Amino acid sequence: MKIMMVARRFPPDVRSGTERVFENLYAQARQRHEVRLVVGFSNARDLVPPEAVAVDLRGLSKPQAWNQIMRATIREEGRFQPQVVLGNSIEVLTRKTPLACIVHDLNFGSTQASWGSRAKTAFYKFRSRFSNTLITVSEAARLSLDEAGLKPRHFHVVHNGVDLERFGPRPSEDNGIVRFAYPSRILPGKGQHLAIDALARLPKRYKDRARLQIVGAVVDPIFRDQIRVQAHQQPVDFATDVVDIVSYYQDADVVLFPTLLEEGFGYTAVEAMACGKPVIYFDQPAVREATGGIGIAVPKGDVDGMRDAMRLLMDEPERREELGRAGRAYVEENYAWSVVWSRYEEILRGLVS
Repeated sequence: MKIMMVARRFPPDVRSGTERVFENLYAQARQRHEVRLVVGFSNARDLVPPEAVAVDLRGLSKPQAWNQIMRATIREEGRFQPQVVLGNSIEVLTRKTPLACIVHDLNFGSTQASWGSRAKTAFYKFRSRFSNTLITVSEAARLSLDEAGLKPRHFHVVHNGVDLERFGPRPSEDNGIVRFAYPSRILPGKGQHLAIDALARLPKRYKDRARLQIVGAVVDPIFRDQIRVQAHQQPVDFATDVVDIVSYYQDADVVLFPTLLEEGFGYTAVEAMACGKPVIYFDQPAVREATGGIGIAVPKGDVDGMRDAMRLLMDEPERREELGRAGRAYVEENYAWSVVWSRYEEILRGLVS
């Protein structure tokens, strides 16, 4: 097939779970098909693949960036003459080529409904009618998008994949310290402040042998500064804007995922499982679906519940090992990228035919 793939953001220019998904889909597609990649960049041209058609979005507002991507897509459609277009951005629009768009969620990085989020949802609802197919990453996300009024001609659910070679188990040092980690974008909706709060509520005899690492790209610098103040005199370390997040999973004994956002999939939990780590997460449909229920779920927003789960896993190292093994086995069975791409390929071939 001749496939054109379009995304407004692409690693390492922008790092988040949704961008890593598209990066891996691109790598799979290039092995089997003729592919043209069209991507935007907000920081520097050399932070997106050299073979890509790169669209300069520096300094643009979001509507302006959407418009630039849409125009670039239509221009390259005329030049490349693809049989099908796969977009990681709802603003992708084609003149005549069948179009499939991936929509991961509608949380827009915030837990609060606002005029901006309502306007974006309305835009997504309108644009969904121009896609032959929408692909979303969990059944929970599909139900959420359907309730929001997105009505494409066809709706497909394809779970995300994980790079099982990069995200893999590695023996960790046993020095009596139980290492907790929370790898995720740093913004209020991801709940880093709640992870720190749960650690702070541990009794002293537990806290003396606990350590928490907050890791990830800084989306909200003010929030980063706030949680640094919150973590003062607590056993908390920060690693922000790191190039490679994998080792932070591998060095942990337990991964925390107290997200307050309505997640579409829950990459932090699944990547932790791939590394053989037990996960304590705030319970919500998409994360429960993505993990297969493996790990320890606590009610959303229940900091005391997260503290108690942390104590449990500190007391029971064999439970940590058991959950880690079960998680790795589940990921190997369900989330290999080759399997995920074959599902995408099936959908795209259906659009071509």
